Amino acid sequence: MEGLGPGYTFEVNSLRSSLEIFIADEAAESVANAEAALEKATATKGLMAVQPNEANLYGYMDETRDTAHAFLNNKKHLLDWKFELELTKLVQASYMAADQKKTIDLTDPAIQKDLVNFKSLVAQG
Repeated sequence: MEGLGPGYTFEVNSLRSSLEIFIADEAAESVANAEAALEKATATKGLMAVQPNEANLYGYMDETRDTAHAFLNNKKHLLDWKFELELTKLVQASYMAADQKKTIDLTDPAIQKDLVNFKSLVAQG
C-alpha cells in the first residue's frame, strides 16, 4: 500500500524485507549461467528482497504443523487433498487465461476438461 499527499509519501509492504540487494546488469551477466547464485530470487537483476524466514512468511510451517497434528491424531486437516486439487486447478486456470490472453469461465465443463491435461507455457519452458 502506498500513499501520497502534500509533502509526504508512505509505503507499507509486509513482503518487504529488512535486507534488499540490487544486482546491476554487469553483475547479473557475470552469473547468467549460474542459476544457483540467484536461487530464490524474484528477478535476475534489479532490486530483490531477501526474506529471512520465507517458510513462516508464507504459512508453510502452519500448514505442515496442521497436517502432522491431524495425521498423529487421526483427524482431518484444514487443507485436505480436495482443497489442494481445487487450488491447483485455480493456478492452472490462471496460467491458461494468461497463455490464451483472455478470461476463462471455470464453470464451463469444456474448460474443466481442458484443465486436466493443460500444460502452461511456463511449464513447457
